[in-house]
Amino acid sequence: MKALFFNKPGIENLIFSDYQLPDIRDDEVLVETKCTSVNPIDYYTVTGIHGVNGPAMKINPYPHIAGSEIAGTIKSKGERVNNTIREGDRVIIYNRVFDGICKYCRNNHQMLCENGGMIGISRNGGFAEYVIVPQQNIIKIPDELDWELASGLPIAGLTAYNAIQESRLKSEENLVVFGGSGNTGLFCTQIGKLVDALTISLSSRPWIKEYGADYVLLIDENLREKILEITNGTMADVVINSLGENTWAKGMDIVGKLGRIITFGVLTGGNLFIDGRLLYNKQITIKGTTGGSVEGLLNLIEMAKEQNIRTKIWKRYSLEDSKIAIEKIFDKNREGRIVIENY
Repeated sequence: MKALFFNKPGIENLIFSDYQLPDIRDDEVLVETKCTSVNPIDYYTVTGIHGVNGPAMKINPYPHIAGSEIAGTIKSKGERVNNTIREGDRVIIYNRVFDGICKYCRNNHQMLCENGGMIGISRNGGFAEYVIVPQQNIIKIPDELDWELASGLPIAGLTAYNAIQESRLKSEENLVVFGGSGNTGLFCTQIGKLVDALTISLSSRPWIKEYGADYVLLIDENLREKILEITNGTMADVVINSLGENTWAKGMDIVGKLGRIITFGVLTGGNLFIDGRLLYNKQITIKGTTGGSVEGLLNLIEMAKEQNIRTKIWKRYSLEDSKIAIEKIFDKNREGRIVIENY
């Protein structure tokens, strides 16, 4: 098959060429990729470093194929794969590798599996014509979901869904989303609106209003005053901040009493200073989230099917041009998602 792969870390080491597709095991499924969304985690996988000053990535196997957000169709399956999975089924791939038996898996937290990993990191991913995955990672999708939206659900969409769920956001509460135009930020805004919250997206991109944001604000010296005015003095009930240390103090400043701060990423660095006085005087809850569960992904698919969840595509690339797509993920001019189409 054709694939984009690398033998050692580094964007410059990416090769688009033939790659020997291994035989599938009895409990595995061969998926023909239709659309693979490009996510920051793919860039980190290729470069070998997780974020700003982050730890080294543990990549397996080499040569390695990245790509963690995948939608496609079933091409073939192993002998012990469930009969409900059939050739031609439209599917997305739950991106967390999990054993299903550890205490976290048994409590529906597959993303925290003691023996877990991630499609595209601990095993080959979707920047290829085909990808082999365990049958338990196969999630069927309805015909109503187009490939571009579907491919964004396993990481960006599910991370947003899980963050909103864990925040316990309620109707008529105030939600502030840092990085509102990003892959996950846009899903956070839309899901927050479906909860009937007042949504404030922090971004320089005014088009976010088309996706449910009630207000779009810049992160500047007047942010606190603007939030104060919009919320009639109560400030944010929930702050979603995946940007990290460069904006962390701003998030602490605009959260209200009994507010919740949720973080699932540290794009600008992981050193998060916390003023203990703000923490206890306002009774703030700070919570980290990562990915989401299989059940959460199934719920998100139903939400996307029944309600108005959309994605914004900035650029589309062929599989052959996947390297360019990965290089573009941190482009300052990016407005929406980048997808690799194979159909």
